[in-house]
Amino acid sequence: MNWALENYNIASDARSRGPAEKPVLYLEDGDEKELPMKFEVCPVCEGKGSHVNPSIDAGGLSAEKFHDDPDFAEQYWHGTYDQTCNRCEGKRVVPAVDWDALSEDESKAYKKQLRSEWEDEQERLSEIRMGC
Repeated sequence: MNWALENYNIASDARSRGPAEKPVLYLEDGDEKELPMKFEVCPVCEGKGSHVNPSIDAGGLSAEKFHDDPDFAEQYWHGTYDQTCNRCEGKRVVPAVDWDALSEDESKAYKKQLRSEWEDEQERLSEIRMGC
């Protein structure tokens, strides 16, 4: 596998991201405002508190890999390659914005911020795909 694709696969895998942070709205004057939050089941580990190490399967695994190496398959399915969830740090829940507690202005501003962060992430991933 070429290194750019491998880097892209790992970078785009949700399991490779760091711990979830409290929702914060970055204000135009440079200040930050903590937003009302609640806890939700971690979307990465789905509440298990662990997941397969992304360096094992972020590039995908084929049925052939399991067929050719039954010991690997057994270890994989029995959790040998599992690690504490990178997102929830094993807590099984992550902080999430409480949309019902936001004002209309806060909601609009936060949605705009999330969109901008998503666009920045897409640009970063595009650069990785290009080999930058």
